[in-house]
Formats: sequence, structure tokens, C-alpha cells
Amino acid sequence: MPRALLESLIGVPTQSLSNPNAAADGRRRLLLASLCALLAVLAAFLWQFLVVTFVYGGHWVGLFYTAEQTRVPPELADMSYRNKAGAYDGQFYRFMAHDPWMRKGYWRFMDNPRLRYRRILVPATAWLLAGGQRRFIDAAYVAGMLLWVFLGAYWLSRYALSVGRSPAWGLGFLLLPATLISIDRFTVDVALAALCVGFAWYARQDSPGRLYLILVLAPLARETGLLLLAAACLEALWRRRWRRCLLFATAALPALLWLRFVSAYLIAAGARLHPHLVPPWLFQYPLVGIAMKMFQPVSYPLGGLLLRVAQVLDVLALAGVLLAVSIALWRIFRRRFDAETIAALMFVGLAAMVSEPGYWGDVNGYGRVISPLFLLVALPVLTGGPRWTLLPVLLVSLRLGTQFGSQALSILRGVL
Repeated sequence: MPRALLESLIGVPTQSLSNPNAAADGRRRLLLASLCALLAVLAAFLWQFLVVTFVYGGHWVGLFYTAEQTRVPPELADMSYRNKAGAYDGQFYRFMAHDPWMRKGYWRFMDNPRLRYRRILVPATAWLLAGGQRRFIDAAYVAGMLLWVFLGAYWLSRYALSVGRSPAWGLGFLLLPATLISIDRFTVDVALAALCVGFAWYARQDSPGRLYLILVLAPLARETGLLLLAAACLEALWRRRWRRCLLFATAALPALLWLRFVSAYLIAAGARLHPHLVPPWLFQYPLVGIAMKMFQPVSYPLGGLLLRVAQVLDVLALAGVLLAVSIALWRIFRRRFDAETIAALMFVGLAAMVSEPGYWGDVNGYGRVISPLFLLVALPVLTGGPRWTLLPVLLVSLRLGTQFGSQALSILRGVL
């Protein structure tokens, strides 16, 4: 068996097989990273359990944020919980998990079926974990979300260990906005965040086989995963690895074929699809839209002091986005052309593209979409970079943390 293939299968360099100390060290690193990942999963599950118990009366489906006015497929009506906090995207991904191949027509209950169905990875994972059995799918969705938390924390721990840092850094995956929002609202963004960590880890290890798998899955988690694929191709071109670039480009095929299937199916079924390939709100105010929103405070239904605090935190979170953009551009100007920096630049382009000021009024919206940028600009801290580059993710996560306040109070009252 070729040595490269053997290494890929067992995940340990073959030379370490004849070196007991190296093999033992490899097992120790694997164990430490796994323990940290399990701790992250335990923390996420404990928070969800407390929220479900004391906020949603024991109904786990409350985390899908299905509103009173939401039209629910009849088969799911007796299994749904109407969330008084309002609707959010998780409700549609739940419908997808129950009908991932569009055979039951649940797409008719979605706001934008073509947009939702191209993000098939998390719902399809839940369906597969449940063996397609309707009564198990909601529970399998919870398990699938925690699986992505495990993978994100595990890969981040492995990354930290590889540069001589504590594996406890893997717990930092819980602070990413995409992770926090997905834990709270069952959105699919935690999967792309985890795959982004896997991208950085396997790119650093120069492991093209595993990196290719990451690049296949990322666009199926969310279409912005294509930016990781573009970064991998550009990095290969920069290093004149022509064959690798061509190989990585083929990783887009599964997502493109799936999108083609979804579009063709919905058109044949008579669905009304969005008429514009490029939404009209793109590129209205490149990057300036973020700054404009800083001077257009959101009016929340809060009292005087609480309203001011929320608005100040909104401004700080938007400042965190601009700071992340500045850090990524600074590293490019410093001629750092590794995969992480190029990927960060791709998400800077995304931040510039989604530039309509109104988009930046909801931290739950932009926070999860831009999470890969926060992660990628923070990773160099592990290799000796300045710690202030953690500020972007901390500022956005601080704003998100305030949203958990009412839940924390309900939990506290229930416990006491």
C-alpha cells in the first residue's frame, strides 16, 4: 500500500509507527482534542437543556423558532411548538430535515425554497441520522448540531496543539457568533464555521485529501462555503500547484449539481423563484453600508438605559466587523498569502458585497454569515499573533450574549 494512502487512512504519519514515542504523542493529542470537543458539546447541550426546560416547557422543537403565524406542514402540526419570541430560519431547516428530497412538498411552507434547499448538509445529516423516520428526525437534528460543535472544537484543539498551545483553545469555538446563534436558533451556520476550522487545520497540515472533503461539504452547508473553495484554489495557484488547483475546483461540482436539481425540480413543480440572479441590494454601498448603519440606531422595545446599552453594543459589534476587515487587509498588504489569509480576504469581499445598511441592523444575521472572517483573523493568535485581533469576535459575541439575558433570567428563576 502506498505510504501516502496509508497515512490518509490512519491519520498518523507512517514514520511514527516505528517510533513509539511519536505514536504515543499522537494518541495523546487525539485524546486531549477529543476531550475538549466533548466538553464543548456538553456545555452547548447543557445550555440548550436548561433553555428547553425553563423557557420552552420541555419542548425541544421550541429552538426552531416556529412562530404563531408560520404555516406548518400538516404532518408536523402535532410535533411543533409555537415560539412566542417570533420566527427564525431554523423552522425552515426543520421542514427540510423532514423532507430533504422534496418528495412531500414541504417546500411550499418555506419563504424561499431554492435558497433554503441549497443549504442541504445539516438537514440531510439529521434525516440520515434518523434513518428517515419522522419521529426521530427532530432529535437527530439536535444530535447533528452537536456533532458540528464537536468537530469545530476538535479541529480547533488540534490546530492549537500543533503550534504548541493548550487544547483548551478549542473551547473558543463556542464563542463564534455562528455557533452561539445555531445553538440558540438551530440555524445551519455552525456547520460552515466548523468546516472553516477544518479548512484551516488541514491546509496547515498540507493534507489535500481531507481538505478536498472539507471543500466538497462547505458549499452544501451554505453557499458562502464556495469562498473557502476559491481560497484553496487561489492558494494553490500562488504556489504553482496547478494540478491541486484543478482538483480543488472539482469540489464545487456536488453543490452545483444539487443546486441544478433543486432549481429544476422547483420550476417543474410550479414554484415562484426569485427573478434576479444578483439581488438588487448587493454592492449598493460597499463597506460604507456598515459604517452608515452605525449612525442609524435600531429602536428596540426597551426602556431608556437598556435601549442605550443595546444600541452602543450594536455599534461596537459593527466596529468589530470593520476591525476584522482591516486586519485581513493588513495581512494581505504584509504579503501573507497562506490559505487562511486568502480565505479571510474572500469573506472581506462578502462583507463588501452585502452592503445595504439595513442588512447590518441584525447581529443574528450578519454575525453568523461573517463568522468565518472572525475566526480566520483570530487564528494567528495561536501562532504568536497579537491578542487584540480577538476583539472582532468578542465584540460581536458580546452583543449576542445580551440576547440570552432573558433566557438566563428564566433559567435562574426556575432553578431557584
